[in-house]
Amino acid sequence: MKTVFLLIDGMADLPINGKTPLSIAEKPNLDWLASRGCTGELLVAPKSMWKKEVLGSHTLNIALLGYDPKKFNMARGPLEAIGADIPYKQGHLALRCNFATVDKDLVVVDRRAGRNFYGLDEIAQYINSHVDIGVEYNFMRTYGHRAVLVLKHELSDKISSNDPNVEGKKVGKVSATVPDALISAKLVQDFVEQTHSLIEYHPKNAERIEKGIPPANYLLVRQPGNRIVELTPKFTKKWKTKAVVLAEKGAVKATCMLAGFDAVTVPEADFEKTLDFIFEKIEELLIEYNLVYVHIKGPIDEAAHDGKFEEKVKGIEAVDRKLEAFKNFKGRLIVTCDHITSTQLRRHMPGKVPLLIYGKGKDRVKTFDEFSVKKGKLKNFTPKKVWRYVFKS
Repeated sequence: MKTVFLLIDGMADLPINGKTPLSIAEKPNLDWLASRGCTGELLVAPKSMWKKEVLGSHTLNIALLGYDPKKFNMARGPLEAIGADIPYKQGHLALRCNFATVDKDLVVVDRRAGRNFYGLDEIAQYINSHVDIGVEYNFMRTYGHRAVLVLKHELSDKISSNDPNVEGKKVGKVSATVPDALISAKLVQDFVEQTHSLIEYHPKNAERIEKGIPPANYLLVRQPGNRIVELTPKFTKKWKTKAVVLAEKGAVKATCMLAGFDAVTVPEADFEKTLDFIFEKIEELLIEYNLVYVHIKGPIDEAAHDGKFEEKVKGIEAVDRKLEAFKNFKGRLIVTCDHITSTQLRRHMPGKVPLLIYGKGKDRVKTFDEFSVKKGKLKNFTPKKVWRYVFKS
């Protein structure tokens, strides 16, 4: 039985005046699938984990694959490297990075440099050619404004981020949180400072300014890590299935690879072209694979982080239009998300997310949103329960 797992990043939301983007979106295909499938709510990760930190997609995708996110906890830096196909060795220090915009006083104007990647590949190449910190490294832009830095030396990962997490505050200094990490902090801070001096007046930043795009003149570094944890048993062996992940460069792709999946990278393009590629590729991959695990990022999660309710609605509607083809699907389709992204609060939030499984019976629910699925038959589902339900019964 062929199975497609559709992970729509940050699709769920908290109600604003009793409405969510998913509840008001024009989504005839999702509603059609819900009316002929089973719905419910999914608790991706234990509530106790949210009390300590705001969980990111890397941790939540480990949970979605059915692993204990506490037992298999790992930092995002190395996962970003693996997801970008950068050779990674245990012990090497890797950090997730954002190209950002700062003013002359190093106050953050835009943490994501306008979410525009114009000229960033050239800037990244320039950084690799001109920054010298005395340790071999690999710096790569991965997707959009995001990048990854890998220091190819055994180093402690016990260092702070320089990201203030909000606009209007000055960047921090990378510092050691334990004495053994002093060298790590010095190297990373040196890299950040050299990079800022080099790219402030890079020709591509001049072009960005001319085009009305915020300059990418600083690197915010965060989520350092110096190890990966093998996900055991491999998902593919446990469920005896041949699986592939279809995702952008990043942590979702990496965690699936660690679980035994093959991987196909989604190329960078505008959202409509990205969706065209994804849904055409699903059809191709189903010939060879039993499970196609699809990560859709795009403007849905990003719109919520930017507080743009209507943009999130449009993103959901764009995905829905592509689901027309699944009305004739003879396999199983799972539609869910990894977390709530609150448009009002602009961040990930704990809580159950909507779940739809098509191709394994039906219930009485006719629409797919945060409210209607509460009446569905998939009660108190966890990721492990999802996979047992799909593969075992």
